[in-house]
Amino acid sequence: MRALLTRMTLLLFLLALPIAVSSQKNKIYYYTNSGDVSFKSDAEQELIKATSNKLIGILDVNNGTFVFKVFIRTFTGFNSLMQQEHFNEKYLESEEFPEASFRGKIIEDIDLSISGIYEVRAKGILTIHGIEMERIIKCRTTVKKDVIFIKSNFSVLLSDHSIKIPKVVHEKIAGEISIEVNLELNKKSN
Repeated sequence: MRALLTRMTLLLFLLALPIAVSSQKNKIYYYTNSGDVSFKSDAEQELIKATSNKLIGILDVNNGTFVFKVFIRTFTGFNSLMQQEHFNEKYLESEEFPEASFRGKIIEDIDLSISGIYEVRAKGILTIHGIEMERIIKCRTTVKKDVIFIKSNFSVLLSDHSIKIPKVVHEKIAGEISIEVNLELNKKSN
C-alpha cells in the first residue's frame, strides 16, 4: 500500500509540473525526473554505498527557487539485501519517512539563462527522516543552451536528522555520510 502511495505521489508531482509551468507565462523552468544522488558511509569496519537515479525536481531560473526530492526506497547498490533492508526499515524508516527533499533558493544573483560555468550556493531546507535542517550547499552549475548540469558534494550528520545507530553496529556505519548529486535539468517550454 505504501509503495502505491509513493508512486502516486511521484505521478502527481510530475503531472502538476506542466500545470505549474504553463500557468506562469514568460517563466523559465528546468526539470529532471532522473537525477543521480548517491551516498557513502565510510566507517571503521565497513564501506557502504548506494545510489538512486530517481531524483526529481524543478528549478525556476527567473527567481532561483528549486525543489528536489528522492524516494528513499529507490536507493540500490548496497553490499547485501539485508543491508538495504536495514537501511529502509531500521535507520531511514522509509515507510514512515518515504522521501528526502531539498527546497530553497540560489543565493547568488546569476542569470542561469546564459551559458557558462557557475559556482553557486543553494540555501534551503534539507529534509531527511522527517527532520528539517536549514543548509547552504555549494554546487557547480554548468549552463549549455537548454540544459543545466548541477554537481554537488556535501555531508550529512545522522544525528542532525535523528537517525539512530545501535552501538552494536556503530563501527560499521559512519556518523557523517558523504552525499554526491549529479543532475541534468532540461528546459521546460511553455
